[in-house]
Amino acid sequence: MKLEEAQMQKEWEVSKESVEEGSSASDEALSALLEEGEGAEQDAERRVRQLGSRLAQLDALNVGGMLAAATESGGAGAALAHRLDGGLRAGAALAQRLARLDHLARAAPHAAHARSGAARADANARALLAELDAIYSWLEPPALRDLDALQEPTLTTAEGRAATLKAAAALRHALRAEPAQPPHRRRLAAVRERLRRLARTKDQMAAALARHLNNALIHLGNEAAHDARPRRHHAELLPYAPFMKWLKDMDEKAYDGLLKVYTSTWARVLEREVRAAGEAARGALLAAPDHAVDHILDQVLSLVETLCNAEQDFCTQFFFLDVDVKNFNVQSEGSDGERSEGGGEGRVRQGAESRRLMAELFPSVEQELVALVGHVERHDAYGAMRALACVGRRVLGAEGGAAAEGGAAGGAAGGAAGEARWARAALAAAAVAAKRGADRAVADRLAALPDAVKQAARRPKCGVLSFVSELEELSGACEQIFAGSGRRADVERWYVMLGGAMVRAVALAEHPRTPRPVLQLENYHRLQAALAALRLPALDALRRECRQRYTEALRSYVTQYFGRPLEKLTQFFEGVAEAVASGVREDEVCYRAAFSKHELRRVLAMYPAPEGARGRVLPRRRAGAAAVHGRHPRRLLRHRPPALSPGGTLAPTTPTKRKFFL
Repeated sequence: MKLEEAQMQKEWEVSKESVEEGSSASDEALSALLEEGEGAEQDAERRVRQLGSRLAQLDALNVGGMLAAATESGGAGAALAHRLDGGLRAGAALAQRLARLDHLARAAPHAAHARSGAARADANARALLAELDAIYSWLEPPALRDLDALQEPTLTTAEGRAATLKAAAALRHALRAEPAQPPHRRRLAAVRERLRRLARTKDQMAAALARHLNNALIHLGNEAAHDARPRRHHAELLPYAPFMKWLKDMDEKAYDGLLKVYTSTWARVLEREVRAAGEAARGALLAAPDHAVDHILDQVLSLVETLCNAEQDFCTQFFFLDVDVKNFNVQSEGSDGERSEGGGEGRVRQGAESRRLMAELFPSVEQELVALVGHVERHDAYGAMRALACVGRRVLGAEGGAAAEGGAAGGAAGGAAGEARWARAALAAAAVAAKRGADRAVADRLAALPDAVKQAARRPKCGVLSFVSELEELSGACEQIFAGSGRRADVERWYVMLGGAMVRAVALAEHPRTPRPVLQLENYHRLQAALAALRLPALDALRRECRQRYTEALRSYVTQYFGRPLEKLTQFFEGVAEAVASGVREDEVCYRAAFSKHELRRVLAMYPAPEGARGRVLPRRRAGAAAVHGRHPRRLLRHRPPALSPGGTLAPTTPTKRKFFL
C-alpha cells in the first residue's frame, strides 16, 4: 500500500509540472499576442489574418496535446488518430493525382478533338464500305460476273437453261431495281456505265432467246403434221416457260413476235385436225343408223373440247397470259414461272388474253361444229333434237366440272380452269345452232298442219289425221333422246306448241264423206291419249281441253245420228239428273211428284216392248250411213272415252266387246 501511494504521488507531481510548463507556454504566447495587438491598427485585414492563423495554431497545439495525452494512455483516441493519419495520406494522394491530371491537361489541350476526328474517319470508312457492298451486290451478283457468256446462252441442256435463267433473273433484278436506288448512287459514273452495259446484255440475251424459241416453234409446227403423238410440243416447250415470262417483262416486242409465230404456225395444224375430225364424222354418219348419231357426234365434241382445253392450259402456262409479270416482287424473280397468289395481284384481265389467243388458234372450230350439226339435222328427221341433246349434255358437263378441275390443277392450269373455258363458248355456239334447228323442225311441223288437213280431205275416207300419229312418234323419240339431258323446258315448250296447234287444226278439219263430229271424236280421243301418256303438268290444260272437245263431239254425234228414242223416258231421267245437280240428295229425289215411282211407272207404260225394241233398232239404222274406214259408228263408239287414273292422267284405253247401249 505504501508503494502504491508513493507511485501515485510521483505521477501527480509529474503531471503538475507538465501542466505548469504548458500553462507557462500558453501564457507566454498570449502575452506576445497582446503585445502585438497594442501596435498600430492601420492594417486591420492583415491583423485579422494573423490572428486567424495564430488561433488555428493554438487549436492545433491544444488538440495535439489532448491527443498526445490520450495516446499515451491508449483507447479510442489512438484509433481516432490512426484514422486521421489515413485520411491525411489519402488526401495527399488525391492532391497528387489532381496535380498530375492538371499537368496532362495543360500539356495536351487538343487531345479530345483528335480522338473524335479518328472516330469520324472510321465511321466514314465503314459507311463507304457498306455503300460499295450495296452497289456490288446490286450490279455485280455472281450470276453476272461473265456478261459475254450471256450473249449466246446455252438452252439445249437442262444445266444451261438453269444457269441462263439464273442470270436472266439477276439481270432483271439489277435493271428493275434502278428506280429504287438513291439518287447519289445513280449519279456515279461507274454505276451509269455498268447499267448501260447491263442494258446491252439484256438486249443481246433477249434476241438470243427469241431466236432460239422462234426456231423451236417453227420446227415443232412442221413436225406436227407427221408426228402421231398428240400435243408433243407442249412437253417440248414447257421448259422454256420461264424465259417467256422474262421476255414478256423485259422485251415485250420479242414476246409479241413469238406469240404471233406460235399462233400462225399452230392455227393451221389445229384447224387441219378439227377439219379432219369433222369430215370423218360426216363420212361415218352416211352409213350409220339413227341410234349411232349420238355416239359419233359425242366423239367429235369430246375431241374438240379436249383439244381446246389442253391448248388453253398450255398457252396460259407458257405465255403467262393471266399474270402481270411487271408487278411481281423483285425478290421472287428466281422462281421458275410460279404465279403469285397473294392478294390477287398476279391476275389481270380475267382471262381476256387467253380467250383472244384461243380465238386466233381456233378460228374455224365454231363453223365446223355448226356445219356438223347441220349435217346431222339433214341426216335424220330428229337429227336437230339429237344434236341439241348431245351438245347440251356436253356443255352442262363442262360447267359442272369447272370448279373441280380448277381445284385440282396447279399454276396456270388452275387459274384457267377457274375462269370460263373457251371450249365451252364453242360448244355453246353449236348448242345454239342445234336449238335453232330443233325449233325450225317444230316450226316446219306446225306449218305442215294445214296441208295435212287438206290432204286428209282429198282421201276417200278420213280417220285419224296424220299429224296426230306424228305427235305420238315425236313424243316417243324426244323422250328417248332427251332422257337425262336437262333440256326438258325446250321439250315441253315444243309439246305445248304442237298440241295446241293440233287441237285447233282438228277443230277446223272437214271431210266431204265423214261427218265432222266423227272426225273430231276419233282425233281428239287419240290426241288426248298421246298427251296423257307424257304425264307432264304443262300439258294438263291441253289434255282437259281435248277431253272437253271429245265429250262435245260425242254428244253432237249421238244427238245428230242416233236421235232421241224413248223421248219421255229420256226427259224423266234428265230431270232426275238436273235435280241431283241442283243439290237435292239422291235418296230424296223420289219424294218429288215429278220423279216419283208412280210417275216412272206411268212413263214406262207409255212404251210397250215392241215400241222399245223399235227405239233401239232405229238409231242403228240411222248410223249405218256414216261408216268410217269400213267401221260402223256404232263400233266406233265401243271405244269408250279414256278413263282418268287416280293420278289425274288418262288410263290406257282398249276397245271393248260390249255393245253400246243408250
